[in-house]
Amino acid sequence: MKVEILISGFGGQGIMSLGKFLAKAALSEGKEVTYFPSYGAEMRGGTAHCCVKISDSPIASPFEEHPDVALIFNQPSLDKFKKKIKKDSILILNSDLMSEQVSINNSRGACLSLSKIAIDCGNIKVANVVALGALIALDPSIFKKETLVKGLKLTFKNQNTLKQNLLALDKGQALLSSKTYL
Repeated sequence: MKVEILISGFGGQGIMSLGKFLAKAALSEGKEVTYFPSYGAEMRGGTAHCCVKISDSPIASPFEEHPDVALIFNQPSLDKFKKKIKKDSILILNSDLMSEQVSINNSRGACLSLSKIAIDCGNIKVANVVALGALIALDPSIFKKETLVKGLKLTFKNQNTLKQNLLALDKGQALLSSKTYL
């Protein structure tokens, strides 16, 4: 198994946190991992992205050419990376911050109201975990849900924050049963 994951959005949306979390989750499953962050010109409010590569064998380079998975949280990030999205990639978009309906290269995925769902979970900051839930619904072979739940429990000691993140993971996973795919 080898998968390249691109995560992109504004600084402050948990882009880097999600990338680090995915890298740690893959390591806990015994996978080879690279994590490559890129903060852009600004931190909070500016465009940020990272690439996480996961493989059963050694990884030669941390750079991604055409990701297998793209989690895109805003329109500027989509504009920047849409030409890199290959056919049959998994693409999850935050419709709350997109200016248009999107279909790219016959990708699998969905345009979901990630920000609104995160607010419904009690915290806008869990939109990244909503996207993660959607990802495991689309392709459960990338991560075991049990690994992600265990990782969330280790990451969040505050019970309210943990509860919000676990709810976000479940809601993201459940979303795709009622959504139209790209």
